[in-house]
Amino acid sequence: MAVLESLRNKAGALLVGVIGLALLSFVLGDLFGNGGGGLFASTNDVGEINGRTISYEEYQQAVDHYTGVYLAMYGQNSTSEAVTEEIREQAWQGLVQKYVYDKKYAELGIAVSSDELFDLIQGRNPSPLVIRNFTNPQTGEFDRGYVLRYLQNMEQNPDAKTYWLFLEKEIVNQRKQAKLSGLVAKALYITAADAKNTLGNGTNSVAIQYVSKPLSSYPDSLIKITASEIKKYYRDHKQQYKQSASRDLEVVSFPILPSEEDDKATGSWIGNLAPEFKTATDVAQFTTLHSDVPFDATYHKKGELPALLDSFAFSSGKSDMLGPLSDNGAYKMARIADARMLPDSVKAQHILLDVSKGMEATRKTADSIRTALQKGAKFAELATKYSVDQTANEKGGDLGWFAQNAMVKPFGDSCFFAPKGRVLVVETQFGVHVVEVTDKGKAEKKVQLAVVSRAVEPSRTTRERIFSSANELATLATDHAAFVAKSDEKGYSRRPAQRITINDKNVAGLQQARDIVRWAYNGEEGDISPIFEVDNHFVVAAITAVREDGYAPVRQVAAEISAELTRKKKAAAIAEEMQGAESLQSLAERLNLSVQTLDNVGFSSFYLTGIGMEPTLSAAASVANENQISAPIEGQTGVYVFTVTAVTAANTADDENLIAQEKVRQQASLSMRTAYELAEALRTEANIKDLRGKIY
Repeated sequence: MAVLESLRNKAGALLVGVIGLALLSFVLGDLFGNGGGGLFASTNDVGEINGRTISYEEYQQAVDHYTGVYLAMYGQNSTSEAVTEEIREQAWQGLVQKYVYDKKYAELGIAVSSDELFDLIQGRNPSPLVIRNFTNPQTGEFDRGYVLRYLQNMEQNPDAKTYWLFLEKEIVNQRKQAKLSGLVAKALYITAADAKNTLGNGTNSVAIQYVSKPLSSYPDSLIKITASEIKKYYRDHKQQYKQSASRDLEVVSFPILPSEEDDKATGSWIGNLAPEFKTATDVAQFTTLHSDVPFDATYHKKGELPALLDSFAFSSGKSDMLGPLSDNGAYKMARIADARMLPDSVKAQHILLDVSKGMEATRKTADSIRTALQKGAKFAELATKYSVDQTANEKGGDLGWFAQNAMVKPFGDSCFFAPKGRVLVVETQFGVHVVEVTDKGKAEKKVQLAVVSRAVEPSRTTRERIFSSANELATLATDHAAFVAKSDEKGYSRRPAQRITINDKNVAGLQQARDIVRWAYNGEEGDISPIFEVDNHFVVAAITAVREDGYAPVRQVAAEISAELTRKKKAAAIAEEMQGAESLQSLAERLNLSVQTLDNVGFSSFYLTGIGMEPTLSAAASVANENQISAPIEGQTGVYVFTVTAVTAANTADDENLIAQEKVRQQASLSMRTAYELAEALRTEANIKDLRGKIY
């Protein structure tokens, strides 16, 4: 139990972390998460992976499996909505692992032998997952003994065994994936010619003088784009318009906020309660009965509480009361529940007893041990004999120094309130403990504060008024044009939400908006939504664009193509004006422009000072002859005519040491990209379609 609890305490988002590491989630989350599109072949289908249809039933079985692992790992009986969503994603990635990676491993004969697995768990080369989970918290070093104790004791703890089987599977998956990446990496090789070519291209630079005329100087009104030109450009460049399914929305949200009347009503409520609170003899119980926020039994030292409460707590008596007052959306009043002299930390040792024989028998054993200790028995000897906390037993049951909230509440409170040297019997969720407080830090005043808090919430009348406004928009706006007109009339702000994918959770800044996303994927362009209640808002949305998997239709990209054709025609027209220049100076005078200079222009120059990104100009200048005026170069934002005035060429392409260094650099770059490129190749081959958003 103690070992599993130690894992729970340091796991953090362990379930996500383990699977993410094993599945390269930094790649797969982006590559595999949003490939949905089209309609279901069956209402029970949630997607397709590598040609296999994934039914709802199969996916739910995977979700149930990962949920079981999570509950076992954290000792819980249920999961929050946020955790459930994470588990669903990990279940999907588990199916990707099964039908993409595992299939590839089988095809290539990649496996992990039993001896190899033993070495990954207990040998000289443990898996990073084992190292991460079995590090001694005292030393910060990997502890093989920690692993062995876990394995020896897990048969007595079903949760521990469930988690171990999961972890072992992920260790195997991680090793197989490393082998697959290694195979691909070994096939990538940089030759001396590759390195020499890169050095030759990368080191030459030129200085130029140039004249430029921006495209913006040519009036759009002089450019005419026909429908046939748009269609031809689309046919010639169709591959550029391949797309994944997405939706564009416009959203009007109505925050569900309390009114002035709600604020006054809450202030009046707590004001009427204040006299009872001021005279209450048990302020902790009073707080439990009347406050929105549960009574906090923590003892705080000066400086730990918010400024106003801190000042009151350490300058007032038990009969004094603070408030009622308004603070951060709530009305509050406070009294001191208790004040004690307590240390910041204590040192203790414990014996954790096995309760498998029943609580009564365990309590008798605990009483016997306490009696023996009070008569002078050695604590370490009894801990070795009786305690099931093997980690603490390595130090004779010593837990070292700890803060009050570092332990479960019954254990922490008992240690902090007991005098030094007292032997206690304490029952917690982990069993029955025999505890001795061996040392205590310096005591200082700490205060337990009772705070009655009542949040200002919107009343039913307020909610109905806000809903009525949203309902008016949803009812009267029959199409997008009416949606725009009505929202403008009322002064409602419309927020765009573009490129919403089928599995997105958030829309236009609204959290957990899955209902809106599901509606959008079952609607058509121009549809107006019913009222959704999302993230404490009533929301009405309009679908402004529908994109399906495949190639965008011409009508959807016509404006984009028209803009590109306009740019090209403007560039061609300006280039015609700049033809036949005898010199840069004469060209500049003719067009009322100026001659400018630019240094250090190379083939791979990403950014040109004073110009920006113009790769066509960079490439042309890097290979031009010196002192020759160029033809007009049509760029992204302007047209350029230039002359190379100087060339700086380093003879590094023949330096053997530099070539060798460049080979090493490029080889390292290839190795770093292997995992990403491999995942993308597998994605393309597997043709993954994630359609879970139709249901969840």
